[in-house]
Amino acid sequence: MSLKRSIFRLTADYKIKNFDCGDSDLNEFFYQDAFNYTEQLLAVTYVVETKVKTMGFFSVANDKIQILENKSIWNRLNRNIQNVKRRRAYPAVKLGRLGIDKEWQSQNVGTELLGYIKEFFLQNNKTGCRFITVDAYNNSATTSFYQKNGFAFFLTQDTQEKTRLMFYDLMLYKNANV
Repeated sequence: MSLKRSIFRLTADYKIKNFDCGDSDLNEFFYQDAFNYTEQLLAVTYVVETKVKTMGFFSVANDKIQILENKSIWNRLNRNIQNVKRRRAYPAVKLGRLGIDKEWQSQNVGTELLGYIKEFFLQNNKTGCRFITVDAYNNSATTSFYQKNGFAFFLTQDTQEKTRLMFYDLMLYKNANV
């Protein structure tokens, strides 16, 4: 993005600028729930904006990936972790919400935000985090967006659900940027 923008943590005194991502659930979360989630220590929301408009936002919370009944998916994931470090669960961060204003959709803002999140949790993470997880809306546009950005499906039995659990291994990003 060549446009001047800033990314910052949402605080209670912040006055939200005009924003509409075209999804009423995401809009409602941003305008009405994001402050409460932060106050209750459930999630932290970050805002991306220009001087005049909110371009997008994302919320993150602690999560984990743990062993599943479907051993083939778990084994595939475990292959990328050294034997001596393998566990029954791994630390993750949940990308709880990601919304891009309609004006900025299809302009790589979402992809840039995912890159920012990946970098943030590699460089500034205070606890340790191997994976990013997301419950992606189960439609081709959303799941294709996450797949294009390196996310994979974690389950096979959620194909008919409203959301699909997807994950990204931060070691892929770390190794690509060494």
